[in-house]
Amino acid sequence: MSQSPETSVDQGREGRAKRYATLDEAFQKHGTPPENQAVIRRIVDGSDVTGFVGYRTYFKIERRGSAALEVHAGYTNGFRSESDAARLAGDLERWPSRRFHGSWGVTHPVTHAVRVAPARSSAPRRETVRKPVVPERVADVCPTCFMEMPLTGVCPNCG
Repeated sequence: MSQSPETSVDQGREGRAKRYATLDEAFQKHGTPPENQAVIRRIVDGSDVTGFVGYRTYFKIERRGSAALEVHAGYTNGFRSESDAARLAGDLERWPSRRFHGSWGVTHPVTHAVRVAPARSSAPRRETVRKPVVPERVADVCPTCFMEMPLTGVCPNCG
C-alpha cells in the first residue's frame, strides 16, 4: 500500500458530462495508453457496468448498485474496499482514496498523462491574413506644462 496519487478535481472546470457509447470511445477521447486499457477492461468485465460518462480530464465507469469508478490519467479510484480493488484490478498498487470515506484506488501501469491531438477536419483550411503590426506613436511632452504635444510640435497651451 502506498500514498494516493490523486489530484484534486475542480468540477467547475470539468465542463458538461458527455455520455460515451462504448469504453473504446472513452479510451479514444481521453488518450488512454494500451497498457492501461487492458487493466480498465478487466475492471469493466468484472463490474455490472451501466455506462461511461466523460469530463474534461477523466471519465467515469457507472456501476449498478455501487459508486462509479473515476478513471484518471494514471489511476482509477472509487472502489468500495481494498478487496474490491484487488478483485477487479488484480495485482496493482492499491491505496486508500480521498474520494469518499472508505474508498480505494489503484495505480495504472502507465502513470503519465497522454495527450491526443484532436482529429483534423478534411475541409480545406482558410488562409489567415495578418495585418502588419504598426508601432503605436509615442507623443512628445511639453517641457513647460507636461501636456502631450500635437504632431506640429507646438504646445497648444504654452504656444
